[in-house]
Amino acid sequence: MYRVGAGSVCQAGLQNAWGTPATPDTLINMTGETLKVTVNKGDEGNLLARKTRDQADVMSVKVDGGFSTILRPEFADWVFEAVMGGKADNVYTLASPNTELPVSTIVLSRGGIVKTYPDVTIKSIKISAAAQDYVKVDIDIIGVRELSVGDEGAKTVQTLSFTLPSYRCTQATLKYAAGGTAKASITQTICVESCDITIDNGIEEAPATYCSGLFSGRPVMGRRTVSVDFSIPYSDAMDTFRRTYYMDGSSPTVALLLKFTTSDPDESIEIYIPNVSITSADGNVGGAGIIESSYSGEALSVGSTEPITVTVNHKEAGE
Repeated sequence: MYRVGAGSVCQAGLQNAWGTPATPDTLINMTGETLKVTVNKGDEGNLLARKTRDQADVMSVKVDGGFSTILRPEFADWVFEAVMGGKADNVYTLASPNTELPVSTIVLSRGGIVKTYPDVTIKSIKISAAAQDYVKVDIDIIGVRELSVGDEGAKTVQTLSFTLPSYRCTQATLKYAAGGTAKASITQTICVESCDITIDNGIEEAPATYCSGLFSGRPVMGRRTVSVDFSIPYSDAMDTFRRTYYMDGSSPTVALLLKFTTSDPDESIEIYIPNVSITSADGNVGGAGIIESSYSGEALSVGSTEPITVTVNHKEAGE
């Protein structure tokens, strides 16, 4: 029987340790996935008189790819903890260099055929928040192996469901102020059409060793980058923004605060980036209609200030 994508399930669970698969406790609102296993089969390269090569031995196995989601409150905490590494209650920050990122177990049912991917590290995420649309997240991962039902460590799909609405950008805000401004003091609004935020962990894959055998070891993060891209109709205000934060060296950075909610205002996410260097800014005439402008920037580490802080707000129990 051929399998179809309808009814497919993606679940995740943070592991307590590398090499110890976790039972998934988080349902992911997956819209598509590209997880794949790459098996490298070697060839001795001998010159015996054969019509084709005579060997194809398995030399290494790796897992990579990703999945796309519509962001929901039930798994927002997992996403930000797994990609950022630093956590204090519901506030997430980038883990310090030379520390280990969390690893997760992903359980994926492709039309009822269940696979388990343990020891998964998130390489990067891209949050796409367009006006009058749902908040979407693309998650890029690196893993170690694929387990089928019956393999040691393989997990089953758990009975999990969503009870809260998805995040959307019908009441989202993007506010700005001079670089370094505290989150509570950022008040000026940019009426953007869309805003994308990418967190890239600069993952370095572990080298092959005698100890790793066919499979790779635990990857480590390198220099991390946080980038911001947003588009907005061109205006006097945006021309001033461009001159102030892109062209004028007297204001080297801008503080940005992105907030989006569900239909329940108590369920919200705030992304605070206190020092963004605007790296490109344009606004060109493309016809007789509204002039579009776009801006890109990169978060900087200034002093002891966290380059990015993500706060996931949830409704209090009993409300």
